Amino acid sequence: MISLPIIILIISLIITFTVAYFQGNGMTRERALIAYLVATGISLIFGGIGHIFAPQIVSKQIGWKVAPQFQFEIGIANIAFGILSLLTFFYRKEFILSTIIATTIWGWGNSIGHIYSYLKDGNISPGNTGWALYFDILMPLISIFLYKNVYHKYI
Repeated sequence: MISLPIIILIISLIITFTVAYFQGNGMTRERALIAYLVATGISLIFGGIGHIFAPQIVSKQIGWKVAPQFQFEIGIANIAFGILSLLTFFYRKEFILSTIIATTIWGWGNSIGHIYSYLKDGNISPGNTGWALYFDILMPLISIFLYKNVYHKYI
């Protein structure tokens, strides 16, 4: 069974890339980068909403004990990074780079937590060592790759 976060990301990617394509004359590298960041932002916002309004479901997926206050803080952070990612639609270049740096630190920091939870507690829940771990590692890498291909002269 495909989990809800994966479905949300796929739908977000389809919608944002379709809009980016029809926004002008086809798909440019910059439009692809922005579409990807906007889709990432939507995914982060939905993840944050899950942490805030459904902490029991989210903590079960992650394999952690329910901690509504802590999950509220995680949810707010997810929403903040999601909004940063959405704002790349309006602000380009340096704003995009700072958003990628922030979401990379967030994602890779989360991945360290997931790996630690696996090593310390043997936590193999899908929200810990499955899709969440892959998202936390790969999504920033994709952002960096796309950024490098759009603004390669600045790197």
